[in-house]
Amino acid sequence: MRVRDHFIAVAAALVMALSCGGQGAVRTEHGMKDTVPDSEKKVVSVMKFEDRSIGTRDYEPWTMGIPDMIMQSLGSIPNYRVISREYIVKQVLKEQDFQLLGVTDFNNAIKLGKVLNAQYIVIGSYQVFKGILTVNAKVIQVDSGEIIYQAFSRGNLDNFNEVQNQVALRIAEGMDVNLPDEAKRKLMKKYDTRDMNASLANYKGEEKLEVITVLKKQNKVEEAKRKSAEAKKDFQEALKHDSGYTKAKKNLMKAMQGMPMTL
Repeated sequence: MRVRDHFIAVAAALVMALSCGGQGAVRTEHGMKDTVPDSEKKVVSVMKFEDRSIGTRDYEPWTMGIPDMIMQSLGSIPNYRVISREYIVKQVLKEQDFQLLGVTDFNNAIKLGKVLNAQYIVIGSYQVFKGILTVNAKVIQVDSGEIIYQAFSRGNLDNFNEVQNQVALRIAEGMDVNLPDEAKRKLMKKYDTRDMNASLANYKGEEKLEVITVLKKQNKVEEAKRKSAEAKKDFQEALKHDSGYTKAKKNLMKAMQGMPMTL
């Protein structure tokens, strides 16, 4: 019991720390000096991407994963305040419009952007074909509905981190954010895990965590418990592939505590 109590205490402390990101923003973790005033930062929300892979659903978890990775890369640039996925879920639950959690289309993305008070939204798609990952992204100005920039990147599937980092970098450049060469090199090296299977398993679990938040809101407790058990297995699978995958460790703690999202 003492060991169990200690584990629960540590897990609770970790979840509490995760909840302190500040107004739904992804915190800057880039090593670059943040000298941009908050009033001048571009407020961006990255929506789920559409999986256009043909003949396979193996990469479907990246509908959340690729935008999440792009979100983290943009969040590492001082010029942006990126709205976190947790904050998106919180606002959607308030609106009771649960279908907005899975939006990938233009009109609903703008609707969600307005709910979030975002200045810009990023929507996109990706495709895996013969070991090649292709990612396309569009940056839309929320108030006008205008597509102001489109970013594209392609590379070997094993280098999925570089592909998504390249998209984030091109989005920044397309929005007239000039980064020094050293900052670009740091951004291109960002990753949570280098293991593709670990990444896919983690985001498969994260999808379930979002479903759990909705089920709990609808008082479907038993369904939420079953989903939590499934999510736990996904995160354990991710850690089998990469035992040092910090994000999967944190998500596993959330699933074990029955706390699917930090709201």
